[in-house]
Amino acid sequence: MSDPVNRAKGRTETRYVDANPITAEAEEFPFRVETFIEENGLLPNGAAVLVGLSGGADSVALLTVLCKLAPRHGWTVKAAHFNHGIRGVGAEEDELFCRDLCEDRGVPCYFETGDVPAYARDNGLSIETAGRILRYEFLERMREKTGCGAIAVGHHMDDNAESILLHLVRGSGLAGLVGIKPKRDTIVRPLLGVRKQEIEDFLENEGVLHCTDETNLVPEGSRNRLRLDVLPYLEKHINPAVVPTLCGMSELLAQDEAYLSEEARKAYEAAKREDGLLRKPVDALPYPIKTRVIRMALADAGAIVDIERVHVEAVAELLKARTGVRITLPRIEVRTSYDLLKFGTPQETEPFNIPLREGMISTPAGFMRVVVVKGTEGFRKSSDVCFIDMDKMEALEGAPAIRTRRKGDRFQPVGSPGKRKLKEYLIDRKVDREKRDRIPLIACGSEVLYVAGYSASELVKVDENTEWMLKAEFIKRLSDEE
Repeated sequence: MSDPVNRAKGRTETRYVDANPITAEAEEFPFRVETFIEENGLLPNGAAVLVGLSGGADSVALLTVLCKLAPRHGWTVKAAHFNHGIRGVGAEEDELFCRDLCEDRGVPCYFETGDVPAYARDNGLSIETAGRILRYEFLERMREKTGCGAIAVGHHMDDNAESILLHLVRGSGLAGLVGIKPKRDTIVRPLLGVRKQEIEDFLENEGVLHCTDETNLVPEGSRNRLRLDVLPYLEKHINPAVVPTLCGMSELLAQDEAYLSEEARKAYEAAKREDGLLRKPVDALPYPIKTRVIRMALADAGAIVDIERVHVEAVAELLKARTGVRITLPRIEVRTSYDLLKFGTPQETEPFNIPLREGMISTPAGFMRVVVVKGTEGFRKSSDVCFIDMDKMEALEGAPAIRTRRKGDRFQPVGSPGKRKLKEYLIDRKVDREKRDRIPLIACGSEVLYVAGYSASELVKVDENTEWMLKAEFIKRLSDEE
């Protein structure tokens, strides 16, 4: 992506002052936006705000009305435009329009071009989702760079109704039916209390031009079909006030959702562990709390897009499953590991086999420090350091090596009455399946002499008759710490 360019470089960052100060009677639209901002605490007096400017009617109206209101509240208004790299010449024209618009208003503006199709392809995302991710990443970077306290975007009441319906038909829970929030982190939505038609009427009355994205007029994709087909049908045949009705419902549901989310947050913090989520206490929760805890865990693990109700229900089923069961969700894998649910994509470790020798030995899993000592000086019982009787080791078949596990490996831990399969030993110790393949071993043939971090073998145990002792200490790489 190109570096942002400040098209207003050298300009004094003065606030745009309208020649005719507004009044509630003279201009209802700015007054309603101002009231919404104040009621929802979106922009305190003296704030610096960065407007996400696409050039379309919504963002142009947002920039215009914030510039009108700025003198009354001491706001500093800036703008940022992201070219998605999708629409070719049309996108370039939108960018030029935004440059001219901001230059006319004396508003500093920042620009960047991205390759949304490539990002979508590389990450297995829809174009819409990829564009949203890159756009908000750009806006947040520009917010930090310019010292703004908030990013203002142009979502309005009709957008909110579309989101509520979209979540409803996709099987969303209560959180989805709450719709778009006026404020989320650094994002504020000052136009969420007005209709699309009111925005267009305001621009017409002001004589302000804007761009039209022709892709929004094609009935393809879920949102466009809702906007162009479903909502107009509902307004004409079912309820003329369907948009404000849906948005009013979302406000009521938001209160219920806030309470349930707070209870779920407490339960999540109690069940969360560094390496996963405790299964039993989560499974015992009431279903509305349980599903919210699962959504929180998925979000913390990085699954922030394309997670639907069916995915949450599938994870809920895992809470009762046997260990080792896994499911793949969008961009994440969830699996059971004894008393835990684990989230993420397991890292595959290539098998290795390195001859055992004295010194510091590097392996893909970490380092093995090997020292040969005469007698038993320094011997101690430890799972982190292995002590091997050299004579007993040399009596075994096969050259000693540091390696990963193989089929047929057998192990007799110190104090055990007999040999058993290494796999059975690791299962009894509740070692996660993926971790089993990463544990370095010291072995002669199929006889395992040391399982790093767990135990040495009874076959090579150091005793009062030991003449030469091998000391091996495994040191994890910092990036492999769990």
